[in-house]
Amino acid sequence: MSASPPFPDETKLAFDRQILAALESINDGFIVLDTCWCYTYLNRAAETMLQKNREDLLGKNIWEINPEAVGTTFWEKYHEAADAQTIVEFEDFYPPFGKWFHVRVYPSEAGLAVYFQIITEHKQLQQHLHFLFHASKALSSSLDYKMTLQTIANLAVPHIADWCTIDMLAEDGSIEQLVVAHPDPQRVAWAREVRKKYPLDRNANRGIPHVLRTGTSEIAPVISDDMLVATAVDSEQLRLLRNIGFTSGMTIPFVIEGKATGTVTFALAGGGRHYTQADLAMAEELAARASLAIHNARLYRAVQQSRDQLDIILQGVANGIIVYDKDSHIIYANEAAARMTGSASVQAMLETPPTGIAERYELIDEQRQPFSHSRLTHARVLAGERDAQTIIGYKNTATGQPERWSLVKSSPVFGERGEVTMVVTIVHDITERILAEQRKDEFISMTSHELKTPVTSLKGFTNVLQRRLAKQGDEQGLHYLNRIDAQLNKLTKLISDLLDISRIQTGKLAFQIEAFDLDTLIHETVENVQAATTTHPLLIKGRTGAQVLGDKDRLGQVFINLLTNAVKYSPLANKVLVRLSRDQGQAIVSVQDFGVGIDQAHHQKIFERFYQVTDPNEATYPGLGIGLYISREIVERHHGSLEVESRKGEGATFSVALPLLQLSP
Repeated sequence: MSASPPFPDETKLAFDRQILAALESINDGFIVLDTCWCYTYLNRAAETMLQKNREDLLGKNIWEINPEAVGTTFWEKYHEAADAQTIVEFEDFYPPFGKWFHVRVYPSEAGLAVYFQIITEHKQLQQHLHFLFHASKALSSSLDYKMTLQTIANLAVPHIADWCTIDMLAEDGSIEQLVVAHPDPQRVAWAREVRKKYPLDRNANRGIPHVLRTGTSEIAPVISDDMLVATAVDSEQLRLLRNIGFTSGMTIPFVIEGKATGTVTFALAGGGRHYTQADLAMAEELAARASLAIHNARLYRAVQQSRDQLDIILQGVANGIIVYDKDSHIIYANEAAARMTGSASVQAMLETPPTGIAERYELIDEQRQPFSHSRLTHARVLAGERDAQTIIGYKNTATGQPERWSLVKSSPVFGERGEVTMVVTIVHDITERILAEQRKDEFISMTSHELKTPVTSLKGFTNVLQRRLAKQGDEQGLHYLNRIDAQLNKLTKLISDLLDISRIQTGKLAFQIEAFDLDTLIHETVENVQAATTTHPLLIKGRTGAQVLGDKDRLGQVFINLLTNAVKYSPLANKVLVRLSRDQGQAIVSVQDFGVGIDQAHHQKIFERFYQVTDPNEATYPGLGIGLYISREIVERHHGSLEVESRKGEGATFSVALPLLQLSP
């Protein structure tokens, strides 16, 4: 009995039918070529992809049916697989179909089996992502948007377009062609000449003008001859358009703040390629990114122009202007600042280390005492002060003479989180003012000294006359002499204050330093002032229990001034309070009145020399405005502080804070 064949004919036929059914059902194209390059089989998917019926292909030579494929990548790869009997896989674009194919070729002794897929959308996506990546880099690489747009157009050609043009609305409403891109520079020049000869009709119902008016993209997947005829204004332009051979195009607007301000146009000419909705989506994404870049570039240009204009203004002002960063580095300075600081130029000043400028001079304060770098106004603002102001003398280290005096003011610039990011410093040259004040102080000092001797003599003769008239019982004469004596006392105090001012300005105000009990000094001072006034009881509350180190007489002068001011500026009140306390290593003495009060605007100015609060609607009070100036200077020389709290019409409280005496263990 003979053996049965492994596959009966019926079984083999059934198996072949199953394979054919499977091949017919797959989405990949599948063809079989014999050794003569003739089709022996193709499935339905292949029919669809190749756009031909199988009856028209079976038994026909692939290269005779598709002669345009000879010499292409497809021809080369098919022959490579057949000659080397090796599997070949590749991707390529086939212009007649306008599609990308992914192909796998399997050789055998009977011929070739070929699987292929259309991957046009995938390749377009890759191409679009690649293009958008490089376009985004170009958009972010420069704030010159015209140069950036030219770069984008050059990237587009020839990768996604044969032609690319970019048009922008000008200020007068005209349409300006900024960019034309094409692989051939001569064609670019030719296209610009054509635009000049045939300018755009701003009222056209299609194309660039229409996109600018509506802000809506336009796409023409296929540009027909009828469309060229409708676009051309004469036969010459129609001839030119036909010669170019446009096959597909799209125009997309640049939309900035809701308004179309320009367009980008991509066009294909020949090659069998046509734009799709996917291409349009990519182009709109590009236009959106370009719109943002254009907007940012215009904002930057506007800011730069404003900055340049501001710089011109700042360079022309007489005051020095310096901007420091948070590390005290100078990041901006005008010419006046460079001149005031002895810098050769603004650039040289910017390149100077933070402390380099200050080290050129010996800095001094108004009393000609050393001025430490930590007291510089920008350093104080960086340390937390809201605003800082001071007068600085720049003493030339070579000559030892004051070279320049400046009023320096610094203010902070805050970041989004409330932190200080910069400090703006204004330097006002007040050398002439300081010199004038020095001459005035010298005159006051000389005059005070000259007055002191005759006043002292008058005081002595008055006392002699008072004793003589007292013995004679001349009450009327004695009354007049007492009035003279009182005025001489006022004159003596005025002369003493003027001499103190002179000593303060020259740094020669002397102090007799000793330890003393502060409460005792306050009680003695209150008792003495109370003896001279009958209108206001002077009430003491609390105690400091403090020993302080200082000049007892000078501090007594401060408290006398505060008490007499409290009485003088509260004519309708019936008391003055003196509060004593301690707080964090300091003794606090506060003098509170219930008088006219001081408006907030005057709180710091009242401590300036010769400053008086004036109000045309209120009564004036006698005085030269020097008592508080002298008082603050004395307190600050004791490393203390003198501050005021007051509101107009609600009285005032002046507080003196003095450091407690630190006893050695």
